[in-house]
Amino acid sequence: MSDIIEENSEILTESEPEREPERAEQTEQKPFLVASCKIDGNLQKKLSAPLLIYCRIAMAVGIPLVILYIVLSVLRDEELLFIPSAVLYVMLFLGAVLFATGIVFLFTVKKNVKNADKVAQIGEYSFFEDYVSVSSIRYGERMGAAKMYYTDFYKIREGKKFFLLYPNSVTVFPVPKEGISEEETVHLRNALRIIKK
Repeated sequence: MSDIIEENSEILTESEPEREPERAEQTEQKPFLVASCKIDGNLQKKLSAPLLIYCRIAMAVGIPLVILYIVLSVLRDEELLFIPSAVLYVMLFLGAVLFATGIVFLFTVKKNVKNADKVAQIGEYSFFEDYVSVSSIRYGERMGAAKMYYTDFYKIREGKKFFLLYPNSVTVFPVPKEGISEEETVHLRNALRIIKK
């Protein structure tokens, strides 16, 4: 029994030194790209532009549907026009839902822009082969940092001006393309292609 314990302790002591150099190599690894982005109201407006377009379209379609419902209901009540009540109720429902969602999203975006201005900070991103280190800097102080593997992201999108990294369905890390060379952009695209979600 003591022979088995001695053999196992030898195995453990032999494998530990092999792991230490790997850890040292990982800490010495240098990022292939470091980028930063000022996160404020202007950036929030840029990122929310598609949602603002949806809000305006939803409200522009919703209001006429509600008005049309009112006009057609009056004509139906006066017996000048026969329209099934189911059609009228669907028209009212769609109009009200579109208008309400447009208004809610519009106020949400405006609130997010104001909040982003209040907590203006800088997002700093250090890209490595398998992961990105994300840091928040506010008033010149590093407020927090996180190491996130590319395979753990909910989704990653590339737009004209930004790479958008989503750790979940709500949060986004915007990485501006401005100031990144073509070679670095290609390297970043290749690293982010690991995502298969």
